[in-house]
Amino acid sequence: MLDEVELDAIDQCTPHTLHMEPTLAAAERGIHVLTEKPMATELAECDCMIAACQQAGVVLMVGQVLRFFAPLVEARRIINSGRLGQIKNVIRRRWGYTKEEPSQPWSADPELSGGWLLYGLGSHAADLILWMTDSEATNVFAMGRQVNPSWDDVDEVTIQIELSNGAMALQSHCLNCYGNAWDLAVNGTDDSLYVNGETLIVGGEERHVPMQEGRCMYMQLAEFASAVLEGREPEASGKDVRRTYALLEAAKLSMKEGRIVDASQLYPLREGSGVLLDCLLCSDLPSDRGASHQSQPSIAPG
Repeated sequence: MLDEVELDAIDQCTPHTLHMEPTLAAAERGIHVLTEKPMATELAECDCMIAACQQAGVVLMVGQVLRFFAPLVEARRIINSGRLGQIKNVIRRRWGYTKEEPSQPWSADPELSGGWLLYGLGSHAADLILWMTDSEATNVFAMGRQVNPSWDDVDEVTIQIELSNGAMALQSHCLNCYGNAWDLAVNGTDDSLYVNGETLIVGGEERHVPMQEGRCMYMQLAEFASAVLEGREPEASGKDVRRTYALLEAAKLSMKEGRIVDASQLYPLREGSGVLLDCLLCSDLPSDRGASHQSQPSIAPG
């Protein structure tokens, strides 16, 4: 399809484990990429995508849409203002009851989803924790359990995280609980913050901040289009979001091997064309990248 029509950008919504090759193919043709989260389910594939887009001079943005949810944007503004003091503890929960995703029937197939709970939902929570605290994961310990056989994968996950700013964080997911939880708690040396849906509590003050879910997707697309037009890095660029997928890779290894994993030591991102060369040797994809693109972007779903 990429050769059949002239495109400036694609919005990629393929199953999780199929994100790398379309991204590399788009970059080869000078096409900007907005890829749905997760960027990829292997950190090495994330690095290939980042390197290919950097070498081609095209934008790579990941659909970490929680960065555009109004209550969470306001929470981050408060944290950055210094009101909470030094951040010490962060807890993010997403609990609910889900046996299937009819709109994404491949979600129950780990070969395509890469793990629905860890990468489908966990990529939102992991990115939120790191974005809120402007930090990276260091030591990570994770446990996962399969309760319901319908998922053919773990449907309960808990991740304990040590952050580079010295704080600790907990990320918890469940697909088997009738009582829903979709909240964030941040404790600092001077104050605390709690977000539950559209309710934001700072200290003893409770406020209502409308979620504006439909507008969040619009704002994400607008940010991508603006970054393309202005020739700049977008919010949730591939390079920025890489830290999220280092955390998830560490969690995946921790669940598999039953040990603490240092996320900062997982395939450190190297600069330069050598990264792309390594990717090309592994993927057997062509190395001639970088094509011109038009000044008036057209965005097509991929």
